[in-house]
Amino acid sequence: MKRIVKIASIALILILAAGMVFAGGRSDGGAGSTGTGGGASPAPAAPAASAVSADSLPRRETLYYNGLQWGAPGGNNPYGNSNNAMIGGHRQLVFETLFIYNLLDGKLYPQIGDSYTWSGQTLTVKLNPNVKFSDGSALTSADVVNSYDLAKKYSISASGYWSYLESVTASDPLTVVFKGNPSKFNPKYVEVAISEHPITSKAYWDKQNLSSDASAMIQFVNWDVIGTGPYKPMYHDDTKLVIERVPTYWGQHSSRWGKLPAPRYIAHNVYKDNVSGDEAFRAGQVDMSQQFITQVWRMWEGGAPVKTFIPQRPYYFPGVIPMIIFNTTKPGLDDPAVRRAIAMSLDYDMIGENAMSGYTAKMVPSLMLPVPAEQSLIDADALRSYQWNGVDIAGANALLDRAGWVRGTDGIRAKGGVRLVFRAECPYGWADWNASLEVVAQSARQLGMDISTYFPEAPVWQTDKDNCTFDILMDSPGGAGAASPWTRAYAAMGSMDLPPVGTPNRVQNWGRWVNQEANQIINQLAAESDPARVKQLWTRLNVIYLQEMPTAGLMYRPWLFHTVNTTVWEGFPALNDGSNIPPTICCDGYGIKALYNLRAK
Repeated sequence: MKRIVKIASIALILILAAGMVFAGGRSDGGAGSTGTGGGASPAPAAPAASAVSADSLPRRETLYYNGLQWGAPGGNNPYGNSNNAMIGGHRQLVFETLFIYNLLDGKLYPQIGDSYTWSGQTLTVKLNPNVKFSDGSALTSADVVNSYDLAKKYSISASGYWSYLESVTASDPLTVVFKGNPSKFNPKYVEVAISEHPITSKAYWDKQNLSSDASAMIQFVNWDVIGTGPYKPMYHDDTKLVIERVPTYWGQHSSRWGKLPAPRYIAHNVYKDNVSGDEAFRAGQVDMSQQFITQVWRMWEGGAPVKTFIPQRPYYFPGVIPMIIFNTTKPGLDDPAVRRAIAMSLDYDMIGENAMSGYTAKMVPSLMLPVPAEQSLIDADALRSYQWNGVDIAGANALLDRAGWVRGTDGIRAKGGVRLVFRAECPYGWADWNASLEVVAQSARQLGMDISTYFPEAPVWQTDKDNCTFDILMDSPGGAGAASPWTRAYAAMGSMDLPPVGTPNRVQNWGRWVNQEANQIINQLAAESDPARVKQLWTRLNVIYLQEMPTAGLMYRPWLFHTVNTTVWEGFPALNDGSNIPPTICCDGYGIKALYNLRAK
């Protein structure tokens, strides 16, 4: 039986809970089809791109972004440490996935794949027969199988899929069969795998000479990339990244979008910090902003044609929980009393109002977002005795006293020669995160800890995260997708798929915290269907989290900050417009459909 899976959408539930209702609407372009992909011939191809300089892109043909690219890109490899804003994962601009996730309705829609069918623990995907790479070669099931095999051979962010897959095989040129791991069956994570893993050309990889070392893929830059997406790389340097539309893009076929996306070029200038990006955005030099903007309403109050998807507070949908992640291999941070004390000292109100401009609900310590879909999974009453309300400096100090951490003459606590002196890091220029870590450092001083802040360039932060060479690091484990909140628990607490020490970790649990009971529960939740048992398991997992604090949530943040300036382009998706296009910056998941609705003024 064919099906398009529907799960509870945190965004939709939040809006409904606030008393707002999304208007219904038809989704055009075949994106909801489960057909075989047949139909009319492709629309006439657009003329080949002219020789346009990256410094003189035609403004009414170019969509400009900010907030995605921090520093020069390091390659075009969707599986590597490339620091490239336009490729990989949910993003569908250069590489595409089999299906695309819609944050609004929780469904998976066809992209490279046309349909999928579950039979027991086996999922079968039928591919669209019209798909071609940007070099004109046809995509087949061999390309799909190889794309998943690369994640099995090398240590990359998608390697965790193989803990829940037994095999990925081709039964014919247009059919791919995913067999779940019978000992760890996880249907939700398989659906994540088919909606987030970029598909690449097997012929391309067959020509490369990569070593068999597990970390070789991370370092491979892959500049001469080919994908199946509507864009291909055009230009990059330390200040700008540009991709250009593929005039022969297969998605013009009536089985998918029926036309080319509106922007001929998509560009991203590299700004040194949020302030510089904000100035360019306010001035109309940037059309789509995915960076934090302090008090965004001041932009339209000042006359700028700026809009958020939701026109009033909170302006953005909560989709992730940015956390401080503790390196539990570091002396001092290997003590749960120290980690929990730091969490208890946090001033959530200061973070929410000052650092986040009020774009968050009040933080309640747990793994869950404050939306009915996730709150219904736990027994909130059973968790209260493990939680704290607001800033609990007295309780945190008492906890440290009981754990034997004694203040020295300089006011810093120590035990066994270990002083509680740490460094907390996140990328430079990420204003809301930078401000949040300053609050963390300020709160810790009241506990007899010295936490300094460190804001390196984003590639350095990424490398520190991959190699566990940090003390305290800020990130948003799990993201949003078809398996939330399971992916958050897996990324924040799971250690079952950690690579060996010394091997870059792109998979999960960057602080290398290990708890076998947590692993067991996470594995059980993957396939458990009984609601009562699911609630019991989620409640117990949250108790372990609150006792051990391998991470500590700081705020509820949108998955993406979808803010637009309509000086040059109009037609961006908005609440109640009937399009069913989510606020995912016109390129992540089903948000890619927005590019086909844009119009230059």
